Amino acid sequence: MRLSRKRSILATALTLTTVALGALAVATPVQAKAPQSGSLVVTGDPDDPVTEGRDYSFATPDGDGFNVWGTANQLTVEVWDPPLGPWRIALSAPVGQPLTVGTYTGATEYLYESPLPGIALSGNDRFCTNGQTGSFTVTDISWGPHGYLERFDATFDQRCNYSTGSARGAVHIANPPAPPVLAVGVDVARSGTIDTGTDEVTVHGTVTCTAPATVYVEGQITQTRHGQVAEGIVRAEVACTPGGSIAWTSRSPSFTSTPFRWGDVAVSANASSYDTTYDIFVSDADSAAVRLRKG
Repeated sequence: MRLSRKRSILATALTLTTVALGALAVATPVQAKAPQSGSLVVTGDPDDPVTEGRDYSFATPDGDGFNVWGTANQLTVEVWDPPLGPWRIALSAPVGQPLTVGTYTGATEYLYESPLPGIALSGNDRFCTNGQTGSFTVTDISWGPHGYLERFDATFDQRCNYSTGSARGAVHIANPPAPPVLAVGVDVARSGTIDTGTDEVTVHGTVTCTAPATVYVEGQITQTRHGQVAEGIVRAEVACTPGGSIAWTSRSPSFTSTPFRWGDVAVSANASSYDTTYDIFVSDADSAAVRLRKG
């Protein structure tokens, strides 16, 4: 009879992007990522300190590099490789509110923890030194799981304080539809072997995955006999491919003064992997009573 206990874990260990003016904890953070496609168009009046009256246009088909980061409350889009320096537009909803389709008026330079919307346009190392006001309209925004930004479109208008001119523009971001989140599974086989010459124990099992991934299996082997405890480790690395069960094997001596003996051992195993699309760790766990035979 097999005694097993299985549980599934999704560890949403997301790295919170730190930004110059603080970090938001309003919603699941979006780690800085390059979108599949993006564009940023900016025009300005002669008295605008950011554009100095010039027009600028950037797009991924032209070889311009884009990064996007933020939270559901605030998004920053950056063009990071034009010859004259990066351009950046940051837009935020009032504190505690998600950024949604609609028009936001009365925006200020305060992007974080503000009861008002926020706006910040900078480029070529030029920005509003005395703060700014403005407005913006979000025409499309769509999210997948774990802060995956599928689409974002907005127009904006910003005026630096003490300036008679304004800057205005439009930003577009698009990514493919959100793919499924990676899932992994692990099973511990109920049979194992013991090398009577070295007292090393070999246990095994299988892992599964929903996408190609490196799966790390770690755990513990424990045997108690006459009040004495033998303990070993489970450790394996598996190149997992979807569509079937992939075998793993782990061999360990006892790391206590008590050696392993043939009979039953308790084996626990945790399989973990990293979902590079969503920047999260996923895992699964299994434990079983394993019967050792001489091998």
